Amino acid sequence: MKAIIIGGGSIGQRHSLNLNNLGVSTRIVDIDEINNIDNILKDGFDMGFVCTPNINHIEQCIKLAHHNIPIFCEKPFYTTIKGVDELLSIVNSKQLITMVGCNLRFTPEIKWINPTSKYINVYFGYDLKKWRPGTNHLKSYSANKHLGGGILLDAIHELDYLYFKFGNIKNISYIKNKLTNITNDVEDIVTGRIEFNDTIADFTLNYLSEEYQRYYDVLDNGVLKRTNLQLDNQMYIEEIKYFINHVKSNTPCMNNFEEANILLNHILQ
Repeated sequence: MKAIIIGGGSIGQRHSLNLNNLGVSTRIVDIDEINNIDNILKDGFDMGFVCTPNINHIEQCIKLAHHNIPIFCEKPFYTTIKGVDELLSIVNSKQLITMVGCNLRFTPEIKWINPTSKYINVYFGYDLKKWRPGTNHLKSYSANKHLGGGILLDAIHELDYLYFKFGNIKNISYIKNKLTNITNDVEDIVTGRIEFNDTIADFTLNYLSEEYQRYYDVLDNGVLKRTNLQLDNQMYIEEIKYFINHVKSNTPCMNNFEEANILLNHILQ
């Protein structure tokens, strides 16, 4: 099998290495070749990965869809609705296999969450200056609105795994704030609540925590019990294996574009 990866940053490189180790050859298209993407796609690929800044996801997914290529798009699926309906129409008409990469779904800690729990509180925080060593954090997509940044969608993993475990969203509310100069023009902290059919979930996301913190507190037998997430490359491997298997069997993936669109509609309302 052969995969094209649009975007040669850290996540694109990670997916390329994992795909190679799984026996899939890869072709990375970075920013210096992006204008030649249509010609490159003529070479034929079994699957495509979109690993570019958030604001470019829809445009590049549309290009892959026009070439009938199954699509794996990194989170968040999109940051503005422009082009979303067009993409979904193409994907549905061609019955393409799609998936949005939310790798926390493939961690054991998320699998442990009891979907009948009545209350859960989730937290993610880390100093944005430490996210990408050796780079200027203010030039990253995270810090800039025009690149689709901001902690709410940057850390959509937390909202996604809540949706994954508890299902139908009845209501979501949140407050976004920019409290520091760690970003240019987007929020650096968000606090909110999601109401599901039988569960209430509170969440806090920020670019400000001095040390990396990612955990959930879940109500269990009348007591809040904390679980810290222990993340490694295995979750990415499991995620890619899952996608490859569905491409081979031509069966729909969880968190396909239609499903990811439901969560984003709730968030962006």
